Amino acid sequence: MVKSIPSVWDETRVLPPSEIGELAIYAQRKGTTWFLSVINGVQPKTIKIPLSFLGTGNYNTLILNDNPGNPASAKVSNGISQASDVISIDLGVGGGFMTRFILK
Repeated sequence: MVKSIPSVWDETRVLPPSEIGELAIYAQRKGTTWFLSVINGVQPKTIKIPLSFLGTGNYNTLILNDNPGNPASAKVSNGISQASDVISIDLGVGGGFMTRFILK
């Protein structure tokens, strides 16, 4: 996933419930591909993020998130997403989450 991250974006959006010093959530687009990045602060939390920033259609999804059993590692999974979906993310202290959405 890291090698696929563009160095320049066509669009960047800061999403709610981002809060300075607590939680940062960014949706960034290059062409028709979107990346969703989440960085958590010092309190564990569960957040829900609507994927309404995605355009119409189905997106192949690559998900990279923290492994709760081993904070030094990450879990990787795949799926299909669309703009009507809402994802729920469990974040540990200083945890993170990243998803890449590629239009099918």
